Amino acid sequence: MPGAFPRRTSDNLRGRVTTERRISPQRVLVPLGFGTAVSLLGDNTLYTVLPRPEIAAQAGVTLAMVGVLLGANRAVRLVFNGAAGALNDRLSRRWLLVGSLFLGALSTLIVAVGHGFWPLLVGRVLWGAAWSGIWVGGNTMVLDVADETNRGRLSGQYQMWFFIGVGAAALIGAVLTDLFGFRRGLLISAGLTGLAALLWLAVLPETRPARSAAARAAAAAERLPLPWRVALTAAVPVFFTRFVFAGVMTATTILWLTDFVGDRLMVAAVVVPIATLTGIFAALRSVSSLLGAPLVGHLSDRAGRRWPVLAGVMAVGAAGAWLMGGEGLAVALFGGLVASVASSGAQTVAPALVGDGATAAQRGRVLSVIYTFGDLGSALAPPLALALVGFLPIGTLYRLCAGLLAGVALYAVWQSARERAVLEAVAEPEEGVAGSVG
Repeated sequence: MPGAFPRRTSDNLRGRVTTERRISPQRVLVPLGFGTAVSLLGDNTLYTVLPRPEIAAQAGVTLAMVGVLLGANRAVRLVFNGAAGALNDRLSRRWLLVGSLFLGALSTLIVAVGHGFWPLLVGRVLWGAAWSGIWVGGNTMVLDVADETNRGRLSGQYQMWFFIGVGAAALIGAVLTDLFGFRRGLLISAGLTGLAALLWLAVLPETRPARSAAARAAAAAERLPLPWRVALTAAVPVFFTRFVFAGVMTATTILWLTDFVGDRLMVAAVVVPIATLTGIFAALRSVSSLLGAPLVGHLSDRAGRRWPVLAGVMAVGAAGAWLMGGEGLAVALFGGLVASVASSGAQTVAPALVGDGATAAQRGRVLSVIYTFGDLGSALAPPLALALVGFLPIGTLYRLCAGLLAGVALYAVWQSARERAVLEAVAEPEEGVAGSVG
């Protein structure tokens, strides 16, 4: 129901920002999504296997250092996201994305050959810069080829590729580690990321408007203040879902599973090492997320309102996280799969809210604000979670996370009520005008 969306001043000013020749969304989404998924190989390998004490010893770091390293790339994105947003509003999206992906390959290479805290920290900082360019630029590019009727759906499709990357990268990285060892597995990941960058260089189109159209859009946007209300309201669910899923759970999944099965799981006569098991679970959890992302986007487009859909998704996520804190393995695993829907929901709805409420020339910067809050949450969580597991059972920690997600659901209900009040206030004068004409 496109008509359900309130008319926004930004829509009137921006027109529709496209290139001179309309680009098919799938021509952008397929290579963009595939490259984004491949880029996550090195990063997700580290999240999956580095918290294991024996792997950390191979890398020359302690468990306390692991917490810092897993959060460092997100901490530096608090700075890099803003730069990525500003650059994407002014320069070629395509070249920024290609350069960022090559930088991502370099960062994984440095971690693969480095030993000790400082070389690994350099690699993680470079990965933080690379992911800022990939994620801010990728979402901006998706909004370039979307409109009011399909923003949620296209955003959901791009998030689907992201979750394919999260799950597949965790599984592939864990398997490579078990088969070839920590360092050689990362070297393979770096090579695959470099090949993905070459693919982008060959086939990814430029979606930024032609120079004259871009100049007009930028001039109009400069006369408008940045829509901070849009940025900050959308940043709240992103912050808390990234804190819970990309921070607490990603950093502690291998420890959570170890509490249930020890260092390996026997399935019939097959021995599954804990690193591979963690990768398998991460892949299954990502399947739940990638199925949820396009569904959430479609529902938000269909309903014409984003916040009620997000409220329902967060409530489901809270219930799943609560089940993860239980004692039974089957119930806990089921809860993990259910909870993952919340992560995809927030990441799908946030870019759609930006597309609804910001001009095309402002979207890169608004997205950078939102993802900065998300990175703040995911940077704070790993060291905090790894410190707390020494004092709290992981089940209790996960149930605290369930409480945070329930709070986000209530926040979304409140935002939905505010949005409904605005829509009703806009509709009343229009009804009055129609009655006077009649």
